[in-house]
Amino acid sequence: MSAELTKREVARRQLGAALALFLDNKDPVAVHVLARGGGEIAHRLAEIAGAETFEAHILATFSEFDQRKLAELRNKYWNAFKHATTHNGKDRNDAEILGTFSDEANDDHLFFGWYDFANTGASWPIEAQVFQVWYFAKRADRLSDAVDLANLTVLFPELSKLDRSKQKARLRSAIQRYRRRRDIMGDRRIDPRPLVLGPF
Repeated sequence: MSAELTKREVARRQLGAALALFLDNKDPVAVHVLARGGGEIAHRLAEIAGAETFEAHILATFSEFDQRKLAELRNKYWNAFKHATTHNGKDRNDAEILGTFSDEANDDHLFFGWYDFANTGASWPIEAQVFQVWYFAKRADRLSDAVDLANLTVLFPELSKLDRSKQKARLRSAIQRYRRRRDIMGDRRIDPRPLVLGPF
């Protein structure tokens, strides 16, 4: 089946493949590169749609961040993964940066990417929507007092107390439960396609 390959579809495919690898505990480097690539496109599409990007939310909420500092944090690993040389053509020395990378570094980038993607007005996968709740549940102690934690604690009780493997197991289990619910999967806001898509 053929379909038009738009920028939104490119972002969906990259973010979907990234999340699928993440859920299966596969290559975290590939997860990062795909999440950042798709996230960058989703960010711009959200801006075009007139929606607030997650970057804009952070800049408006946290005075310690400016655009340059935030860009450095977001691109820290991505630049190390995608560039062999500096702008001057010299070999990059990324040993120290690479030594601090782990699967957990991908949580933020998957969250940022899917947040902006959702704000483009597109439907998005149930896996990504459950992931967003899981992301907040892991950080419940850092959320504003104005945030209602009821939904987080019902779906993912005491998540922050579990080790990483159990946290991700809880995420996969919740996704499977929601994927079986026809009332949810039939909602127009849900993209029912698998995370990893075939030819277009």
